[in-house]
Amino acid sequence: MKIITRSIASGDIGSALTKCTRGINEELEKVDGRITKAYTEVSVGPSGGYVTINVAVSGNTPHRKSIIGINQKGKNLEVSMKKATEKLNGIIADKKGEVVDVFTKTISIPLSGRVYTTIIAAINEEVFMPANNAGLRRQRLKNILEFLNNDPKAINISQVAEVFGVSRGIIYKDLEELGFKRSRREGLS
Repeated sequence: MKIITRSIASGDIGSALTKCTRGINEELEKVDGRITKAYTEVSVGPSGGYVTINVAVSGNTPHRKSIIGINQKGKNLEVSMKKATEKLNGIIADKKGEVVDVFTKTISIPLSGRVYTTIIAAINEEVFMPANNAGLRRQRLKNILEFLNNDPKAINISQVAEVFGVSRGIIYKDLEELGFKRSRREGLS
């Protein structure tokens, strides 16, 4: 399990939200697992907007996960909520997976006569994250092998190479880096 947290203060909630979600999502790309819980806080003060996002991630499967934040203004609560919801639904419409957590906050600005609705959603997609570097790919390969009692003959090298988007030779090299020596007659030992 891992906790990832960001807290950003900025001139307004919209820019604080953008910076906070960008930072959280960059960290989420670096860890395997799925979001199990998200806690969010949004507030406005004399110097601007504040956004805090805390995310709990569990497991070691390499799923794509993200935090999506929307801050939408409207002339009243109903309008701002409708706009924010439509915008969020437009973003998540093409994603396959689940919404783990949703946070909603509305803030009225009496002097401007506007209402702002902030919606933040935690999403787990059913898409595996690509292994963009050798270290991450080898860690995932090591996790697979541990599950298979460290028997590299139990995996299909061609299928593993296809999943990772690399050649079979790269997978053999990764296995050698993990301590499994390649034998011409028997495959790996």
